[in-house]
Amino acid sequence: MDDGAAQAQVRVWTSGDYPVVARQLLAISVETVEAIGIQPGDRVLDVGVGNGNAALEAARRGGLVTGIDLTPAQIDRARIRALEEGLDLELRVGDAEHLEVDDASFDVVLSVMGMIFAPDHVRALAEMVRASRPGGTVAITAWAEGGWSYRWRSRAAGLLPAAPPGSPMPDEWGDAEEVARRFAAAGLEATVETRPFAWRYPSEVEALDTFVTSAGPYVQFMEAATRFGRGREAMDLLRGVVAECNEATDGSCRLSGPYLLAVART
Repeated sequence: MDDGAAQAQVRVWTSGDYPVVARQLLAISVETVEAIGIQPGDRVLDVGVGNGNAALEAARRGGLVTGIDLTPAQIDRARIRALEEGLDLELRVGDAEHLEVDDASFDVVLSVMGMIFAPDHVRALAEMVRASRPGGTVAITAWAEGGWSYRWRSRAAGLLPAAPPGSPMPDEWGDAEEVARRFAAAGLEATVETRPFAWRYPSEVEALDTFVTSAGPYVQFMEAATRFGRGREAMDLLRGVVAECNEATDGSCRLSGPYLLAVART
């Protein structure tokens, strides 16, 4: 991606306190690695490694893991976690659209809520396919349509100017048929399934506080809304959507966020 788009993504994923969000997302990485069936000795490439959830899980299962992320801070976080667990991972800064790896060099190429943020989705998926050996596995996860965050983004869309052309469009990965089409265009037949997930917090207040202080995309959105004089409106809207979507009945907060798991053999 071009320098401007890359810098924008780095700002998003450096904002807030990503490890707080990653702890909630850990279950998705565990389920994904289990579904793929990573075996000891498998060469694994994790694209958009974040702070290491999927990469560390793969390494615990004996995978020989390389993790790539556009954001240096994320690589640093993943490296610290690997050192604390005594796991040997190769971690480096890199671009999902231009993976600096050899052709057909990995048994498994995966991305958990990572490459869906690449502006050029065709190039990013093609790079994952290129990195996979014949008979290997390519797998991604994406947020499925129908989750609470989809409702929030649809309501909030009019608060700020439209994103410039070439911006990431992660929500486009939320339709299972579209995901299958994109894999087919890359030469792969993918199995795409919807899996349940929920964000859980002790209260709606704590959910709101976590989103606007720890989750990079929300932090950046609220900062932009404030610059346009619509910060209070944005916060009121987010509060309303959380209350509307909260499925808990005991005073806590449970926000449904189903995800898609797409797996293909190369």
